[in-house]
Amino acid sequence: MRVRCDRFVRVTVAIIAGTVLWGCARPGLPPGGPPDATPPEVISTRPLAGALMVEPLAAIEIRFSEEMDRRSAERAFSVTPNVEFRNLRWHATALEARPAVGFSDSTTYIVRVTESAADFHNVAMGIPFEFAFSTGEVIDDAWIGGHVVLTGEGVSGATVWACRHVPQPDSSGAYSRCGYEALTNDDGAFLVAHVRPRNEPYSMLAFIDADLDGLYRPGEETGGIFESGALVSASGDSIGDLDLPLELPLTDEEHSHDATGE
Repeated sequence: MRVRCDRFVRVTVAIIAGTVLWGCARPGLPPGGPPDATPPEVISTRPLAGALMVEPLAAIEIRFSEEMDRRSAERAFSVTPNVEFRNLRWHATALEARPAVGFSDSTTYIVRVTESAADFHNVAMGIPFEFAFSTGEVIDDAWIGGHVVLTGEGVSGATVWACRHVPQPDSSGAYSRCGYEALTNDDGAFLVAHVRPRNEPYSMLAFIDADLDGLYRPGEETGGIFESGALVSASGDSIGDLDLPLELPLTDEEHSHDATGE
């Protein structure tokens, strides 16, 4: 009886002591350790940056340094010239994208992950990442640069497209991504890199994608289409002095006038 009693006392004391220690420890660090403040980063890619003769049906893989918020990472991911992907899959911290039809022959592709891609704790990359590969024997190195302006001031964060054909709207009047893409910096400057030289000019389109849907809606969003474009000649000449002035979207009153024709 005494042994059983002693055992009961020892167990009870241990439970009480553990409870007291746990209670004293609670004001310290929150459960799970300190908050995650380290931005994620891209640690490897497939194909490798600068790879040549990439197979048409090769998958693109981007491996991050940690677990990502998959929706934000997928929205931040893009390839130019535009590619339709069969699906996007995740393997632990790696995003894999397989083309639905295949990459075009002898074409340079630019893979981009914008700074908005965030990890599982909603910490964004903060710095965009991009790399280029080619299905041919060379990587195109011509470029188109300039500034996007609104009322004479540079526009930060504007989307710029360099399109191989004059952009055409869909049935709703919206324009989808075409050709090459770039974003403006804090001063409104942009650089569309790895452009293929050609004998016909690229049509330029610039806009502020306020709703982040990847579409430009004239009359509803600030933007502009510049059909005269930019000629990157077959000699590989680059252009660095384009000015793309944007137009403000229509006001409600102007929309009303357009609808009534008055």
